[in-house]
Amino acid sequence: MTISSDSTAPLIAVVGSTGLQGGSVINNLAASDKPYRIRGLTRDAKKEKAQALAKRGVEIVTVDLSSENATGIQKAFQDATYVFIMTNYWEHLNKDREIAEGKTLVEAAQKVGMKLLLISSEPSATKVSDGKLTKVYHFDSKAEISDHARALGVPFVDIHAAGYMNNFTTFSRPRPAGDGSYVIDGTWPEDLIMPLIDTYHDYGLFVQLAIESDEFNKGDGKIIWACGDHVTVPDQVKIISRVTGKKIAYNKVTDEQSRAGMAQAGLPPFVVDDMIEMFKLHGIWDSAYADRSRIDTAKLARRPRTFQEYVENEDWSTVFV
Repeated sequence: MTISSDSTAPLIAVVGSTGLQGGSVINNLAASDKPYRIRGLTRDAKKEKAQALAKRGVEIVTVDLSSENATGIQKAFQDATYVFIMTNYWEHLNKDREIAEGKTLVEAAQKVGMKLLLISSEPSATKVSDGKLTKVYHFDSKAEISDHARALGVPFVDIHAAGYMNNFTTFSRPRPAGDGSYVIDGTWPEDLIMPLIDTYHDYGLFVQLAIESDEFNKGDGKIIWACGDHVTVPDQVKIISRVTGKKIAYNKVTDEQSRAGMAQAGLPPFVVDDMIEMFKLHGIWDSAYADRSRIDTAKLARRPRTFQEYVENEDWSTVFV
């Protein structure tokens, strides 16, 4: 199918339409055998990605998503059957701002009377760890937004993304070792099996499931665990090395070494705390939480990519220069 222009087709408003998650939602709904009208929300309709979406038939709406613009956001959601929302802590590094903006999005969606709110969320690290990990701010903030939707009685589904495979070209990219080889640093134990997803390619599959499956679209706050593969860090490194032909090693570092490296890179102390505890969360995340919301991938419109398939399809030209 393609994006519909039929006024009888359900309309989905997509926050973050030019990003990894929002873009994936649009791509996967456009590929559905069911028709959808799609409205993409953006701060800048002139940017290349927004214009490309418009050419595909996406209705592009320019809107400021700050908590001070509740009226404008509500207008952008008007007449939507479904609303997909996401918040970006890393844009401003402010937990309170993320919560405020997320709550504003939830309330605006409720006011337009949409059928189902699709929330890009994460589990509360504080709760999952029984209070041991209290500084994973970018998880706890998202969990609070979902709690707000639940408290208001908004019909919603939570979609929790696993670790981004795409991070290997950004935050977790291999660094040159100085002898022609590369190193990936991390605090993860070598036997830790990490949940992963090719976000841009596959996240939208799980949003599509939330909309189209009667198991989830009743709006009773169910959680969908968006995950494509489970791979240890050493195996991740081996796969990248084998596919790219580059010699790459995993360098397990201590928390103190990781802290020092992030501080040297200029990250604020509270961000360093967040990341250190995030790395620890990986050790309990899958066993303590994700099993309760794991999705049988046979229910999806197609199978999500494995880590190897992601590596084979990724552009590594900016990493190995």
